[in-house]
Order: sequence, then structure tokens, then C-alpha cells
Amino acid sequence: MTAWFVILLAGLGSYLFRISMIVLTDRIALPAKLEQASDFVAPAAFTALAATGIAAASVRASDVVHAIPLLAAVAVAILAVRLTGRSYVAVLAGMPTLWLLSLAVGT
Repeated sequence: MTAWFVILLAGLGSYLFRISMIVLTDRIALPAKLEQASDFVAPAAFTALAATGIAAASVRASDVVHAIPLLAAVAVAILAVRLTGRSYVAVLAGMPTLWLLSLAVGT
């Protein structure tokens, strides 16, 4: 195996592990209070990740351009959740947006 294959496999495994927890909350019966709170887990987690990146980029004035993919990914995630009503769509829509725009900007 090459190093890149191992890196891609580890990244895919990590992503699937994280998204599985979000998807499973739709299939497992939870108490009403916990069910209500679980609707906000994916958007909150995605927002926390993006906010950390935005804060790190804003510390360096020359890297303001690097905050654009993060802000766009958050906007796409919010829009996707609003349109579908499903919380896990925040990650499914936001992460590819972040990856593609980061490649385009060169971060």
C-alpha cells in the first residue's frame, strides 16, 4: 500500500465513523428531550469546526481569503438543513463545499 492510499483510507474511515453517529440518531428511539436536542448536533458540530477555522484565519490579516471557503461551507450547510429539515445534511453538503472551495483558493 502506498502512503496516499493509507491516508485516504484513514480519512474515509474517520469521516464514516463521524457521520454514522449522526445517521444512527435517526434510527434509534431516544427520549423526547434527547431527540429534540439531537436535531442540533450536526449543525452545531459543523459550525464549531468552521468557527475555529475562521478564527484562525482572521488572526492573520493576510489570510482573510482562506476564511471564504469556511464561510461558504457554513452557508451551504445552513441552507441544506433549512431545505431538507435533516440535520446530518449539514455535514453532507458543507464538507464537500469546504473541500472544493479550499482547493480552488489553494489552502
